[in-house]
Amino acid sequence: MLPPPNSTAFPIPSDEALQVSAELSALIREEIIRAGGFLDFARYMELALYAPGLGYYSAGSVKFGPAGDFVTAPELSPTFGRALAVTLGADLAASDAHVVLELGAGSGALAAQLLDAWASQGRGVDYWILEPSADLRERQQRMLARFAPRVRWLDRLPTTPFKGAIVANEVLDALPVSCFAKVAGATRAVGVANGAAGFEWAVRGSATELAAAVARLERSLGAELGDGYRSELCPALSGWLGALSATLERGSLLFVDYGLTRGEYYHAQRSGGTLVCHYRHRAHADPFLYPGLQDITAWVDFSAVADAAATANLTLAGFTTQAQYLVALLAATPGAFGIDAASPREQSALKTLILPGEMGERFKVLLLRKGAAGPPLPGRDFRARLA
Repeated sequence: MLPPPNSTAFPIPSDEALQVSAELSALIREEIIRAGGFLDFARYMELALYAPGLGYYSAGSVKFGPAGDFVTAPELSPTFGRALAVTLGADLAASDAHVVLELGAGSGALAAQLLDAWASQGRGVDYWILEPSADLRERQQRMLARFAPRVRWLDRLPTTPFKGAIVANEVLDALPVSCFAKVAGATRAVGVANGAAGFEWAVRGSATELAAAVARLERSLGAELGDGYRSELCPALSGWLGALSATLERGSLLFVDYGLTRGEYYHAQRSGGTLVCHYRHRAHADPFLYPGLQDITAWVDFSAVADAAATANLTLAGFTTQAQYLVALLAATPGAFGIDAASPREQSALKTLILPGEMGERFKVLLLRKGAAGPPLPGRDFRARLA
């Protein structure tokens, strides 16, 4: 886990932003009181990110790009979107489908890159976006205006199953997680309490469901986690994937995110967990800093995603690193991506996307399918590592 931040190193939010944060903090404080003084961290994270009108993804703060808190792959280079267009396009063709649903479309950059790529191929795609943030939805609508009426925004998952593809870039890491610690051989829930100076970490003496989940985790690892070990689990994962599967009659799901396999995630040397926060391009480990004004994430346990997919009637069709995926596609069709090899900016972006010390190894690509076939996922097949 990253060290706690030095508050003097952070830009001070505007008075308006601080007011939003204060309102959200008041809402969370009241919920902690109603919960008996202890709030599961997953609920705190859910409110901090998604509370209507106040949460990080529901309020109006700038999130992406130089003026925001972080930069995602589509903002770095259109090569990323063009690569995903190849995989999604092939799966659409295999399913004889023409609908793509993007979850959490961010700035709209990925959607624009995908639609541009398919338009150049003469492929007609109906593009749906499920976006919880009204501010981001407006930004997406401006960016994607030229693709109207092929793009539409949804308020919830479709109730009628459709044929097509679902894509999500850096969405899994934003699913709320519960935190736990091993204390004297027992599992304890690590949650949030009201303190004199604000929110603070608290440990609850008993956590039956969480303890059972950690016990299952330890059985799959083949060893117990050591005393003092602290990490996270994502209780919403199975239900979330189940809902996605239910809305898909036939097709594929493509996820790109930073994460690890189970053995790596819960390695003895990673005893502080993976929780990380982003504020104005600074990564730190204090989820209580400016609630509602910063992103809170946890790395993805891709083994858990694969397990949840199996119970949701989804087939694991491919798993690889972002570096393996992009290099394989670039090698197969080097002229198809329109890369300006002489551009220092493009060279820098590609290095960030591919190099192991940057996004290349930290980010993974996972492909799931339901009732559909398709070509292999480009890149070396790492599915065996998920066991």
